[in-house]
Amino acid sequence: MLMRKTFVLLSFLSMCFLAFCFCTPGNQTDDTKIKTIIKNIRNTLTYMHYRPQIINDSFSEDVFNLYLEKIDPNKRYLLQSDYDEFKKDYHHLDDYFNNQDLRFFHATIDTLFQRYKEAKEYSEEILKEPFDFTKDEDFLIGDDAIAYAKSKAEAKDLWRKYLKYNTLTELIRLQEDSTKMDMPLVELEKEARENVSETISDFFRRQAQLKKDRFLTHYINSFTEKYDPHTSYFSPDDKDDFDVNISGQLEGIGARLQDKKGYATIMEVVIGGPAWKDGQLEVGDQITHVKQKGEDPVNIVGMLLDEAIRHIRGKKGTEVILTVKKKDGTSKEIKLIRDVIEQDEVFARSAIIEDNGEKYGIIYLPEFYTNFNDRNGRDPSDDITKEIIGLKKENIKGLVFDLRYNGGGSLEEVVEIAGLFIPKGPIVQVRRSDGQLRIHEDKDPAVLYDGPLVIMVNELSASASEILAAAMQDYGRAVIVGSHKTFGKGTVQTFIPLDQRTFNPDEYGALKLTIQKFYRVNGGSTQLRGVTPDIVMPDLLTYADISESNSHDALPWDQIKAIKFEPWQNSFDIDYVKTKSSQRLENNSYLKLIDQAAKYYQELDKIDRIPLNIEKFKSDRKSREEQSKQFDSIQVYKTKLNVYSPQFELPKFENDTILRERRKEWHKNLTNDFYLEESVNILKDIS
Repeated sequence: MLMRKTFVLLSFLSMCFLAFCFCTPGNQTDDTKIKTIIKNIRNTLTYMHYRPQIINDSFSEDVFNLYLEKIDPNKRYLLQSDYDEFKKDYHHLDDYFNNQDLRFFHATIDTLFQRYKEAKEYSEEILKEPFDFTKDEDFLIGDDAIAYAKSKAEAKDLWRKYLKYNTLTELIRLQEDSTKMDMPLVELEKEARENVSETISDFFRRQAQLKKDRFLTHYINSFTEKYDPHTSYFSPDDKDDFDVNISGQLEGIGARLQDKKGYATIMEVVIGGPAWKDGQLEVGDQITHVKQKGEDPVNIVGMLLDEAIRHIRGKKGTEVILTVKKKDGTSKEIKLIRDVIEQDEVFARSAIIEDNGEKYGIIYLPEFYTNFNDRNGRDPSDDITKEIIGLKKENIKGLVFDLRYNGGGSLEEVVEIAGLFIPKGPIVQVRRSDGQLRIHEDKDPAVLYDGPLVIMVNELSASASEILAAAMQDYGRAVIVGSHKTFGKGTVQTFIPLDQRTFNPDEYGALKLTIQKFYRVNGGSTQLRGVTPDIVMPDLLTYADISESNSHDALPWDQIKAIKFEPWQNSFDIDYVKTKSSQRLENNSYLKLIDQAAKYYQELDKIDRIPLNIEKFKSDRKSREEQSKQFDSIQVYKTKLNVYSPQFELPKFENDTILRERRKEWHKNLTNDFYLEESVNILKDIS
């Protein structure tokens, strides 16, 4: 979860600013710049992190292990001898961090780049010859099963098995293609191998373009994540991407791109954007050159896609000229004026749910988005206000607020949203490491929506989602419905630019830093334990190891004093609600099937080897398919609910057919949603 930068800088950074100094930019070599970044990060962590660390040999050991896992997670490149050589610095990384010594970083990445070249050579040689799929051997995939190769010969053999596995899966895909069923196996194997060769060649083409600074984030974050899993370094490009994602808005031409054999290829033109309005750019077109006004064109063929995109993006109102290779082979120049593009799937949306002639509303909020760079940008509190007003005009009898998979966002926004459902009062307590406490409260006595309310959550509802669910639960304002608990992230982060002279992340990037923990109004922390719903139902994530409690360096759970607040006056009898729901769900065959499926999929995650004998591979796959069939009905569950767009949204569909189709798909998914069906039943119980 993030807080607005203005608040943090005024109330927290000012307190610490005189305690230490930062390096500032100048004419620097790459190494000098990296050292400055590391020094500023170390100082920031020391003076501002919620839980400062003792940087010693034990710290160094953990950083070493984490870093090696980040740069070669599948042990596919580095050799055991590389690992042994690196391990000589097992207890030195703490000193390197304190002294900005880069020898370990350079040694590891230089070695990794060399291993990339060798793997490319292995692949080219291996894929020239047919594979023998009658041989009994396995491809290892489990973390505990994989080990570093003891020699280059063993490394080459591991790559052979990896490529053989990819070719095997491609071969079976071709065998199941009705147009190729009569082809001899030898020809299918050759085609499968050629397809894999093309994919692998393209992969190594991109790998060859990587520079060391791409791995700097891995190196630095191996240190920062020892403080807690949410403290991390963002390069200038990473910070720019984060701002785009959290705001749901970007400035550009309005086209989605994908890398196809080195070409930045149009995969979608966004309706309403500059490219759509211009009408010349089409799906499948390849952008070869990008020219800014007054500059020479830049050839982006073969460039990494994210770098190519950065050339195409730009500030609203600026001009960009694209040289485009059309699908018919011709080339043309297309001049576009960039504009703000909104990513609709990020923003709040609503629908009408009709059940037995009664209308209910649902609002889905994917994240608590906010625009740090534009105070006039979209905020979820404003959007949800509009959605509620529109739903109320349709005389809904209750509202479902869907926070499933919502990973959080702006703390300020969650407080605003909570205030839409209750009179003024505290929403969340936020405490610094020195014990200083601040209470974030809704100061507006107005209540926008006072009807029955259900909040849906799951294991991936985190941070700001947990604040909202917890506050509504403590006030007795809403019934919380979901899996056994939410994610369990009870910490607050802010971004600190590493250039302390200009406070601009464009030079050195920024550090996302944990500075506070938040607590419910009842004093309990959501850290690690999350929020326990009032109505608990298993889902497919129930047994997955994805929550905060599975992170080794997560901050601990604790509790502080409760604060006074006025519970919701028109509250419901939660015991009655639980009893009614329990009666409906008792011995429910669908929920039992969900629970069985969750356990089964968790067991699949424990598989650590795959047979490369084609008959055994097919036999194993057939066995899994047979077992999985018992869970097919999960996907075809059908409620009696009728879901459709509210009246105020219909005019949007006149010009935006893509939005209309996206809404239809969402509505279809909702009519198959068992958890929504039970949530509507609960709304009836509390009406």
